[in-house]
Amino acid sequence: KISMESKKKNYFFKYMRIIMTALLASFLFYSGMKDYVKVGKTDTAVVELYGNYPTVNQAKQIWENYQSGDEIKDFCFVWNGGVQVVTNSEDFRQTNARVTGAVGMAALYDRQAALLEENDETGCVIDKDTALELFGSENCAGSQLTVGEEIYEVRGVVSWNQHMILIRPLQKNLVCTQVLLRGKKGQNLEGIASDFLMGNGLSGILVDDSWLDVILPWFPVAFLVMLIRTVSRWLYEIERGTWENGIQRNREKKIDFRKCSCFVIRILLWGIGLFFCVRLLSHIPQSWLPDKWSDFSFWSAKLRKTMEAFRWYIVFPKTMAQAERLMSGIGCIIKCGAAALLIGAV
Repeated sequence: KISMESKKKNYFFKYMRIIMTALLASFLFYSGMKDYVKVGKTDTAVVELYGNYPTVNQAKQIWENYQSGDEIKDFCFVWNGGVQVVTNSEDFRQTNARVTGAVGMAALYDRQAALLEENDETGCVIDKDTALELFGSENCAGSQLTVGEEIYEVRGVVSWNQHMILIRPLQKNLVCTQVLLRGKKGQNLEGIASDFLMGNGLSGILVDDSWLDVILPWFPVAFLVMLIRTVSRWLYEIERGTWENGIQRNREKKIDFRKCSCFVIRILLWGIGLFFCVRLLSHIPQSWLPDKWSDFSFWSAKLRKTMEAFRWYIVFPKTMAQAERLMSGIGCIIKCGAAALLIGAV
């Protein structure tokens, strides 16, 4: 009797551990998929300029010229001001923040930057932490702050993950180090960047983060595969009669029905899992598929090009949109990877 009660107690703790582990894995997977959705698809080409950098005045001239034509109209030159002291002179408060200037469509830098209108040279957009340190509240639209010798009025407060202020640079001789471009739907980002640079006598390197679109789908897929594998193992144990109290059950008249049910459930489970895996992997860019499958040199050349793009991506400063995509991507990788390991260990 004591031995039977001990066995029941052990199996109770065993199944509670399985349930808690499965719940934790499910929560991590759900959170990871939220990050996966946040990464989304990018339609903006980020080009790091070099050589003859355009000044703010030249960037404005290019912007004005394009507004009257039928070519690309969605672009933004970026000036990187580095970390500077930002001051609230009225309350004698100050903080350090990364200062960035935009000439053109600021929404390409980050969608929340759309609060800064194209011709607004006296306004700025700041993050929540900077707002709290300077004004003690996030509701500070209309308040004034000082960057260097220039005074700006806060147009909006946004949820960036670093201390930052976005402005329209007033000094015409400052140089822009990046240009952000968005073409029409379906256009190749590399082609958009090349055409724009050649058309304006500029030189630059495309800082591409499309490698995220290739890597990320594999982590949710890994979780689904481990989940199906684990559930299939449970069904096999139920089919063999070892699930209840860990004791091998004798053959019964209903054993055939149990086997058929478990077999059908396994087939359905693998079918549903395969469907979702294919849907996730279909998000991998078409550029990663060769025109001819017999072209074995395609993959090595593609990997070399991707690794080069990744190195440039790591080295150069990132736009806020790129930083948000990267943080969400890392979150997806860690959470979905941990969920796959947990569910596989159950």
